[in-house]
Amino acid sequence: MATRHVGAARELRVRSADGTQLHVEVRGPSDGPTVVFSHCWSTSLASWGPVVRDLDPDLRVVLYDQRGHGRSQTPLTRAGYGTEKLADDLCAVLEATLPAGRKAVVAGHSMGGMTIMASGPRATFKEKVAAVLLTNTGCTELPDRSTAIPLPGPLGKVGAKVFLTAPLPLGPANAGSASVLRYLVMGKGSSPAAKRLCARLVHECGGVARGEWGRVMTRLHLDDAVREIAVPTVVVGGDEDKLTPPWHAHHIGGLVQDPVEVRVIPGIGHMGPLEAPATLAELVGKLAANHITEDTTA
Repeated sequence: MATRHVGAARELRVRSADGTQLHVEVRGPSDGPTVVFSHCWSTSLASWGPVVRDLDPDLRVVLYDQRGHGRSQTPLTRAGYGTEKLADDLCAVLEATLPAGRKAVVAGHSMGGMTIMASGPRATFKEKVAAVLLTNTGCTELPDRSTAIPLPGPLGKVGAKVFLTAPLPLGPANAGSASVLRYLVMGKGSSPAAKRLCARLVHECGGVARGEWGRVMTRLHLDDAVREIAVPTVVVGGDEDKLTPPWHAHHIGGLVQDPVEVRVIPGIGHMGPLEAPATLAELVGKLAANHITEDTTA
């Protein structure tokens, strides 16, 4: 693991179980309660930026780029993709950034939430996680439940699979594609700034990694792993989310062992961290205040 300092952030290169190099950033006081953020499909750790800016400055914040995204290494073969790999990566980040006996709140958006849910059975997760926030995510039936492609019956399901798995750039190459992207992932009332940031992040994601992770998500079956999550858990959805409609939030809330709250936010689509950052920051802050104590070995 290599480390260097950049301004207020400390940058790390963390090696996952299969050798994949992950880009990690740590911000805030070294002795503060720790929150670890895992981002969504086709973006980078920067997608959590609006939430991080609204957090209590006394929190210690850990962000990382998922493999194949941002500044983390992209797998060379299909063997480098899968929910077990996502769990390996999160556990590697937890091991690298949390001292012995310390625990963190972990927050995941979309694929980041799938990462957390896949990690539920892991010993490292059970040892180092104090509470969980999951937003705009699902653990099963993603193409079946999606309303992103407005076609009847099986055609909508096929359309959702094509959208998820096509190894093509997904970004605002022109005004038309930008409009399509906004329709697919944002609520009608999303701010212009949120729409611009979403478009920039998605446009920067490589098509091959995006398609490979989309393939993984079309085959997602994590119910058994979710049942292993025993820590206090908040689940958030958006009532205009077409990729992971509110059914998913309620389904996950019925599987975890300690559901603190299932909240569906009116007027937001799939990009909760960009569309409702203040709400998510408040929920994360409450989890940290209520469930990370001085005696972190308890």
